[in-house]
Amino acid sequence: MQFPTTALRAALCSIVLLALSLFAVPSAQAATTGEQKTAVILVNFQDFPSQPISVADAHALVFGTTSDYYWEASYQKTFLSGDTLGWFTIPVNESLCNNAVFAQEADKLAIASGVDLSKYQRLIYLMPYKTCMGGGSNSGSVLPTRMWVASNSFDAQSIIHEMGHTFGLLHSGSLDCGATVMGSSCTSSSYGDPADTMGSGFAAQFNATHKEKLGWLNASGQPPITTVAASGSYTITPFETTGAGAKALKIPRGVDPATGNTSYYYIEYRQPVGFDAGLGSTGNLTQGVLVHTGGVNQASVLLDMTPDSAPASSFTDMRDAALPVGRTYADSVAGVTMTLKSADANGATIDVQIGGAPVPTCTRAAPTLSLSGPTAAVAAGTTVNYTVTLSNKDSSACAATSFNLARSLPSGWAGALGTTSLTLSAGTSGSTTLSVTSPGTATAAGYGIGVGSSSALGSVHTANASSTYTVAAVSSGTLTETVGTNKSSYARAESVTMSALVKNSGVPVSGASVKFNLTLPSGSVTVLTATTGSDGYARSTYKLGKGKTAIGQYALRADASSGSNAAAASTSFSVL
Repeated sequence: MQFPTTALRAALCSIVLLALSLFAVPSAQAATTGEQKTAVILVNFQDFPSQPISVADAHALVFGTTSDYYWEASYQKTFLSGDTLGWFTIPVNESLCNNAVFAQEADKLAIASGVDLSKYQRLIYLMPYKTCMGGGSNSGSVLPTRMWVASNSFDAQSIIHEMGHTFGLLHSGSLDCGATVMGSSCTSSSYGDPADTMGSGFAAQFNATHKEKLGWLNASGQPPITTVAASGSYTITPFETTGAGAKALKIPRGVDPATGNTSYYYIEYRQPVGFDAGLGSTGNLTQGVLVHTGGVNQASVLLDMTPDSAPASSFTDMRDAALPVGRTYADSVAGVTMTLKSADANGATIDVQIGGAPVPTCTRAAPTLSLSGPTAAVAAGTTVNYTVTLSNKDSSACAATSFNLARSLPSGWAGALGTTSLTLSAGTSGSTTLSVTSPGTATAAGYGIGVGSSSALGSVHTANASSTYTVAAVSSGTLTETVGTNKSSYARAESVTMSALVKNSGVPVSGASVKFNLTLPSGSVTVLTATTGSDGYARSTYKLGKGKTAIGQYALRADASSGSNAAAASTSFSVL
């Protein structure tokens, strides 16, 4: 049984997403059961017209070996049918290294030859080896799925593996924790499962977590998985065989902190038959039960149930990862103990003890959100600070959540949140500020402002809160102004900072126009303009001259206007 290196497996599985502009936007996810209409398109390049596989051999590889694998692994529910097309020599060079372009050009030639590609759910492009692109890649699981395989990977393992990704599967990894099954110092490997083609297994069947995801186990008309809710003795039949017997056990082990979903132990009993025949010469993989961890939105991970049997190599150590007959594994945190009582050609019997408190369940709930602040009317242009308070109402078993915050303001208003996200553990609260400034021209009225929350988990974490910002009415004929400079006397060539404070009925006015009229010792007048800010101040700066003519007394008058109201104020300063 062959196992490729980690580097090669990474090259075989580099996932390339197609540019949406190159293909029609797909409308559905690919089905995982039933007939899979497939086109195998043989493609080579204008500078590399090699044909490393015959049409007949390519057809046999995909519609023979690969289809047989999916038929067997799905318990006779999934198979491939279709056509092998080409060779097509596309008008680009191999060195372009762009699978999307390669597919686009190959599709054009296939269509020009009379092929209707729209009738296929899956497109497989077989090409001469491309040194810059690795062995295999795929476009994901939306229809039509596409996968590319270079001639250095024309084998069942590579085709099945890449097609597994187009069925929506992730890799099947492993966890090696030295002398313990699970611990604080572990080595993980994305491709580390030697008993699964989505790991490093050579055309070995997908494990139970993957088959459940695909609807090949625990679905209507398919063999069951037994979910263990109480202590007892449970029997599973050989994983590869058809029939009504349970193919795996599924034992809750706690909450996955990354997803908030329940994590499980999956136990399966593999035998060296069919596509799993090679497992018979791989350590003890068919002499005990295999134990994976996984669950909804979680990676599948094979655990080493005979840890540290080959401490020099994590890869070799996983080849005898099965739990042997008579051996016990205990998880004190989850309160789960499993012992393989017996195993023979008919199946395996596992004693399971569920102890301690029940495994907690994470229940997500809508958070509560409040927005509080001053309620008194303020002058237009005033900045008002509000307090935003968010409370996470998820149950205690749920992982902490990062909540996103967004503000809602009237058009033309300014506002900013102190932070746009709050990370909160279940049952805790956090707060930030929302600063809101109305335009200086806002009319007297009450204006609605709001804030909302969301998270990556969707609508369950949506909440909204609102408050009212009230702009006070402006009384006529009560505009007042004061004017001043930062010093009473200056030396030549200094800068004079002038400021005018404009109020209406004692409230600072934002957006008022101010003209600073500066009369120089020579009698000439310089006019500078400014607009008041939210604090009611308008400011400007004047640079004094360097010559003797700059010496003397300066008069400063500020004329302010806001709407139909006006005010003026004067002061003076000297230059020595």
